[in-house]
Amino acid sequence: MSERSDKYFQMLDGWLKYYGFEPISVHESSGADRVFKRSRVEVSKFGKVDCYICVKYMPEGATGQEMKVFSEKMFSLANRHRTGVPLGFGAMLVVYPLIITENISAELAGFLNQYCPKHFAAAEFPSAVDLSTGYLYYYPGTPIWGYAYYGTYRRESYSFFSPKSWQEVSASQPQNPGTVR
Repeated sequence: MSERSDKYFQMLDGWLKYYGFEPISVHESSGADRVFKRSRVEVSKFGKVDCYICVKYMPEGATGQEMKVFSEKMFSLANRHRTGVPLGFGAMLVVYPLIITENISAELAGFLNQYCPKHFAAAEFPSAVDLSTGYLYYYPGTPIWGYAYYGTYRRESYSFFSPKSWQEVSASQPQNPGTVR
């Protein structure tokens, strides 16, 4: 890990706590450096939503195939971890696999621009953040079958992972003396 990635992870931990996520322990062989979970009832999604964020640091040169494998593995991990009623019957699963990289490859950026996996009563929305630019990459479109939700996935991905979003939120909050964000 680099100094820049360590700083990003520290900030990510704080912002995910701000957004109501809690870290969960997973086995080292899971493939994720960190996993976070938030469960809450959302009327717009017709019941309980279990939301997982699975984070992996890949310094440079991550490929689309590596993102695909990581994303699928994290979706499977989250699906095995969640409990409660079956998906589609008052429950939904949203998984945000995130790759943190020092310098994103054009191949990975292109892959994320077109990768849009489909699941029943669940979403897998992979993203990657380039630490050299602070730019966040994810699927920019909206599939017909995801029309009701994909705008939310893009907004949440930006809010949860983008340093620019964190700056915007911090700037809009009244500052309390002695509070560091």
